[in-house]
Amino acid sequence: MTLKRNVRSRFVRFIGKKLREDRTTLQVYSRDMSDLPSLVSIFFKNIPDGVILASSVEDIQTIYSIANETKTPITQRAAGTAGLGGSVTYNGGLVVDTKGFEQKFFFDPLEQTVTINPSYVFSDLQRELKLQGLSLCSYPSSYHSATIGGWIAHGGHGIGSAQYGGALEQIVELEVVLPTGHLVKYTERDHISLFVGSHGTLGTITEVTLRVKFDIPLKHQGCTFDSPEELVKGLGEIATTFPHSVWFLNPKHVESFNETFGYNLPNRYVAIISKEVSFEEEEMEFNRLFNNAIRNAGGQILDRRYTEDIWKFRFRSLSMLKHCSDYVVSEVILPIESSDKYIRKLISKFKGNIHLEGEFISPTHYALLIYVLSEEKMSSLKKTLLNLKLFKLSLKSKKVKGYPYSTGLWFSGFYGQIYGKDELRRYKEFKKSVDPKNISNPGKVLSPKFRFFPIVSLKFVVKLASRFML
Repeated sequence: MTLKRNVRSRFVRFIGKKLREDRTTLQVYSRDMSDLPSLVSIFFKNIPDGVILASSVEDIQTIYSIANETKTPITQRAAGTAGLGGSVTYNGGLVVDTKGFEQKFFFDPLEQTVTINPSYVFSDLQRELKLQGLSLCSYPSSYHSATIGGWIAHGGHGIGSAQYGGALEQIVELEVVLPTGHLVKYTERDHISLFVGSHGTLGTITEVTLRVKFDIPLKHQGCTFDSPEELVKGLGEIATTFPHSVWFLNPKHVESFNETFGYNLPNRYVAIISKEVSFEEEEMEFNRLFNNAIRNAGGQILDRRYTEDIWKFRFRSLSMLKHCSDYVVSEVILPIESSDKYIRKLISKFKGNIHLEGEFISPTHYALLIYVLSEEKMSSLKKTLLNLKLFKLSLKSKKVKGYPYSTGLWFSGFYGQIYGKDELRRYKEFKKSVDPKNISNPGKVLSPKFRFFPIVSLKFVVKLASRFML
């Protein structure tokens, strides 16, 4: 859709210069971390009709008011560091960029919480917390660019979630502007859970109160494994040490690390394990448990000279994408105990030319980021087929009790598989009550209808295409 003149004039009247419509801006906001192939335009319209640079709660309320009156789709966006299309429009409309919100930081030393607005970038927030001797409980690998609000909307797992859980376990209070325009605050877990992973479909987050922790030093250990079977067995053993985080790479990704950053790591599965340690006795116990775990799994302990340096580069994986001409990305959550066959399948389907990066999100599950990199710019057809192939393989994680990391646009319609049927029922009821016109980030979570054949869902079309085009 293109904004009608009377609709545009309504927004300009109340938003003014905050509305951007130049071609360059629209192109920038037509993608997130993963660039969509041009052929997908037959499925949805990912180029917005305009971008609004919102900076206050009042802006959001005004935008929702006009959007409801004019039935204009609104897609919220922060840093756009995810790769599943959650901040990309489905059928045009307006993108609302919330990065310009005025920074708010309130630390409560008694409750050990911090209240901020959702535009805070993780690295900036961590810097301020460290001045108080505190630290975030967990954060995403896109730490230097991702915002708090985007992280929550996308699902909220990350480094440290193995020990402290994800966003749902850390949020104390959530302030949201609902699509009705009402400003509400939620403190009950049942309410907050609806907004974690909902991609702004239920409203726009405007303030968050998070639990924080004391800044306890981390000690790191590294190890390597020869095969997916050894790796998965090792991850199970490592989980018994109650780590703060576990980060691992497959040999292809290690090879790229070596070439890009000048390492000389063995071309094997490499894992870095981190543990919060306050006393020397705790470190000794961690080392003992770690050594036993790796011995039981048949792995090899990595030289300590590597581990500290590699830990410092845990945020650099995304920067490696700048060194390749093209790529596609997907992400799934897998159970530790039964995922070796799935990893083998991924590797065999791409003949070893696939990059895998995992991070524990709990003592029993990990998030697996999947990259397929290309040294040359891919044709639109090739990229479409590659996206469909990754989509199909991501869904096959169900065979080992895995599921997509989040719904976004690619996996809209799979909310029940990720969060359960009861949560899906609660989501639908809440969505109907607060957004009856479906203006808040339509096309996400619940699968929309196919643009040119509205009795068929996008979920069905993409699944069908992934089955018969490959």
